Amino acid sequence: MSYTFRNTEINNEKASVFETKSLLYLIGKSDCKKEIEYITFDCFNDVSGIDKSGNNIWDIQSKNEANLNPKKIGKYFFTLFDNSLSKFRFKEYMFFCQELKDEYKTDNSLKLYHCSNFEAKTFGRIKAGLVEEVKRVKGDSIDYSSEIDTFLSKVVIVEDETTEQEYLKLIIKFKNKALKTDDFYLNIFKELRDIQSVKKNSLIENQTISNILDVISYNRHLKILDIDTFLICRIIGVEIFSHKSIPIYFSVFTNTLPIEDAIDSIQECNSNLSRCLFNKASNKEFWKICETILVHFETNFETNVENVYKTKFGSYSIKYSYLNEVTIKYLIALIIEGSK
Repeated sequence: MSYTFRNTEINNEKASVFETKSLLYLIGKSDCKKEIEYITFDCFNDVSGIDKSGNNIWDIQSKNEANLNPKKIGKYFFTLFDNSLSKFRFKEYMFFCQELKDEYKTDNSLKLYHCSNFEAKTFGRIKAGLVEEVKRVKGDSIDYSSEIDTFLSKVVIVEDETTEQEYLKLIIKFKNKALKTDDFYLNIFKELRDIQSVKKNSLIENQTISNILDVISYNRHLKILDIDTFLICRIIGVEIFSHKSIPIYFSVFTNTLPIEDAIDSIQECNSNLSRCLFNKASNKEFWKICETILVHFETNFETNVENVYKTKFGSYSIKYSYLNEVTIKYLIALIIEGSK
């Protein structure tokens, strides 16, 4: 069993806004979001999700094109259809596009639907467009009629109706999404788009892999936890897990320690925060504590770490040994530093 990468973007153009939207849709809005561990860019398709064990792929073809006609839709289905012929397990095929014309659909209220929602005439033209593209690329020596019908019964159309900021808010694990401004979210979106672009700056055309997770070796991917880390660092304002110096407002707790003990304390706090974020069991608690600190600073910014801790966590019950009092105080100091 193998898969050869074809039609990748050799020209290394920047990842489009629409492709980044489709990434955020996949991990923030789709039904499969909890199953996905890795996101790949321009490998199997524009964006694809892979589960932790490398058994399943969720595939997205994105087209940021206004007024798509049915024949073009069918043509653009080709990459998804081609993947449906693969021995790799593609669990879902999604076509991510701008809102299509009402006249094409039987139920115009749906923004997520199968081909059964297309009017019969529209569906016939879509199918004709796909058949024509299959013959153009693969020739007519093999009859793919059965495979095309099976694929068309499975493909999901996702019409984009969400702003860049709203997509980001879907994956920020704060209850109060208004903690940050829309401009803040938009800037993070642009930065994530650029990260996605850089990930595509490698040549993989005609490379072949024998297992799904072999794609990771090409470094055209992000782990969901990479995205979590990116987000929390931007929100806090410091590179939380690579912060090597002692935060100035935490130094009151380390000044009396021998230098080696102070260094060990900082390393342990960093390790604890990393463990808390990367552990699915404690991930929500990490975000909850960050939100508590940020909400407090919205109305009462102060630099006394001990006072902040007593005010907001004086009666806090430690739920995880690695998210202890010292580590929370260290996190408070980091957020103070990032806010100044």
